[in-house]
Amino acid sequence: MERPIIQPVGTPAEELDTPALVVDLGVMEQNIAVLHNAFGGPGGGSSAGGVKVRPHVSCHGCPDIALLQLAAANSAGGVAVSSLGEAEAFAGGGDIAGVDGSASISPAIDDILIAGRVITAGKIRRLVDLAGRITLSVAVDNVRNVEDLAEAAQTAGVTVGVLVDIDAGYGFGGVEPGNDAVDLARKVRDAAGLSFKGIMTYEGPLAMTDRDELSAETGRRLQPVLDTRSALEQAGIEVATVSAGSTYSYDVVAQMSGITEVQAGVYPLMDVETLRIRQEFQPAAKILATVISHPVEGRAVVDAGHKTTGPDFGVPVLEAFPSAVASRFSAEHGILDLEGPATEQLMPNDKVRLVPYNLALCVNQYDYIRAVRDGKLVGYWRVAGRGQLV
Repeated sequence: MERPIIQPVGTPAEELDTPALVVDLGVMEQNIAVLHNAFGGPGGGSSAGGVKVRPHVSCHGCPDIALLQLAAANSAGGVAVSSLGEAEAFAGGGDIAGVDGSASISPAIDDILIAGRVITAGKIRRLVDLAGRITLSVAVDNVRNVEDLAEAAQTAGVTVGVLVDIDAGYGFGGVEPGNDAVDLARKVRDAAGLSFKGIMTYEGPLAMTDRDELSAETGRRLQPVLDTRSALEQAGIEVATVSAGSTYSYDVVAQMSGITEVQAGVYPLMDVETLRIRQEFQPAAKILATVISHPVEGRAVVDAGHKTTGPDFGVPVLEAFPSAVASRFSAEHGILDLEGPATEQLMPNDKVRLVPYNLALCVNQYDYIRAVRDGKLVGYWRVAGRGQLV
């Protein structure tokens, strides 16, 4: 576990100990407003009064950020997570380190959808225990799982909400749309201890900069899911929730009739991977690092490596130095290749900022976010979802 050196509120960001994951709250709040304000207008697709946002909070793992998302316009009132462990962490609230090293607890989140599978007997026992304390739903895509969930829920005397997960072409799980999904939904509806809430899907990270192409591909992938909703309703099965979409496709999905909520994830903090597609947002999360060596003219070394940047899918991007590039990383250190003016800059003790390539991999390296406003520290926010994989 990270043991941060607690520095006083008001400390300039440049004086924070490094490496550190720093979030600019002003930028984050603007990102949240941009996405949430795209929902709920007269063009909203849902006949129930407009599509809502269900933040998928696995990307940042921070209950305090989730609470800001839930307080924003057009929120669905709950969040989505990937694992049971994350659900337990968010239901427990956010542990925030104070300036004196003490901790306070932010409010728990009491409406959670587990978008991943909960399969084993031990996990299902934990799930029904949590279902006795909060409004909990879980995604399913096979009959055996439905039977196991129903048996455990009955034994515990609780009701577990269930959404049938449908494969929209991404291939990471989900039952086939159409008859297979209808049959599984019928099993859920008829199972004691379970409450059929609707259907969900993830159409995949559609990395398309052309909006017409994005719209067409999103529609192509989601139409079979919407057709399945119609088939369910024709079979007399009420579908209260149709959950789909992501930060990549939020504005397209918001206009699709039949969708009720969008599971957008990365938008509050953003990363290089998504910023290339959705340029209406700005990077709010950055790794603050210190130059520890400038051994030759064309190279500088910083104190942020794999352990703090999570560069598995791509290296982070160095800000503010156009003639310098973050090129490679060891476990502990990052190498900056320098050209032109940068060869005379980035000397030991200088601070740099790196924008993560993939947010989820980077945030999972930290126990705390350093929350900053107007360039000054306002607090340490716990990444409660870190490592909660089971």
